[in-house]
Amino acid sequence: MEKPNSEVTESDLVTDKPQLDIIDCKHLCNISQLWISSEGYEASFGSTFKTGKCASNVMLWRFTKVNNLKVCKVGLQKAASKYSTLVTMSASATVVDHVVLFKVKPETPADKTQAMLDGLRGLSVLDGVLQLTVAPALNLWPAQTSWAAGFTHALHGRYKDKASLDAYTISSAHVSVVENNVKPIIDGLLAVDWEASPSPPVEEDFGVLRIALLKLKEGLTEEDVTGILGTFNSYPSTFPSVVQVSAGPNFSPVRAQGFNYGYLAQFKSVKELEELTANPDHVALMESKVNPHVESFILVDALK
Repeated sequence: MEKPNSEVTESDLVTDKPQLDIIDCKHLCNISQLWISSEGYEASFGSTFKTGKCASNVMLWRFTKVNNLKVCKVGLQKAASKYSTLVTMSASATVVDHVVLFKVKPETPADKTQAMLDGLRGLSVLDGVLQLTVAPALNLWPAQTSWAAGFTHALHGRYKDKASLDAYTISSAHVSVVENNVKPIIDGLLAVDWEASPSPPVEEDFGVLRIALLKLKEGLTEEDVTGILGTFNSYPSTFPSVVQVSAGPNFSPVRAQGFNYGYLAQFKSVKELEELTANPDHVALMESKVNPHVESFILVDALK
């Protein structure tokens, strides 16, 4: 794709096309062309044209299957005078998802727990961190089992790549928070990391996370595992309440306690999460496609 001229006319932005109602950015897939700024986006889907709002240019990497992407500083109603950046994208953006479950001691004072949360959240400014959520567990299953009991808080971090996760882990800021705010108040933790190509793109304003850590049965075929991951990845297109999913094999076994796959789903609110949980099609899909291959699991819901 060639870099456009610095002078861009109103016709270049196809602003004569009819503007539709604002749509969620999660619908932006299979796009042939996309113009995006901090104020909104314009996308063409063959002969179909759509516009909408988005949070910031930080979202660019999440758009998948984009053949032609132009980034500009203008809003939807204005003609562009210059392009600020030209970005080309691969068919699928791979990131690293990092999940940690914590067991905070029951006797821990509330201010100490809050200091842990604040300290971990402050690490979101480190280089390579694309997203960081730390929160108390809203729900935990199966809560009475030996492997799941006691987890009180969850962290989900998303990083550009493995090198970014490594740099985050050994950074002085991270080490300081772990030593001073985390270790003194926890009885244990569990951590799982995986590479994934999240699908579809995620909005910044999701409200709830569902995290599942799985220990798959031994002897599964590659086809079995591919089927499990395919089931997870189909959720956003099958269940509208799901904003985004990510799933993959764990590549950090040391603190994983045998859990070898990770999965997370993002929802706008608790309402959408509850809708999925109660959906009989979701239950049937899990019972037929996933559960027969799972030896044990931990499922945690957490507010952003």
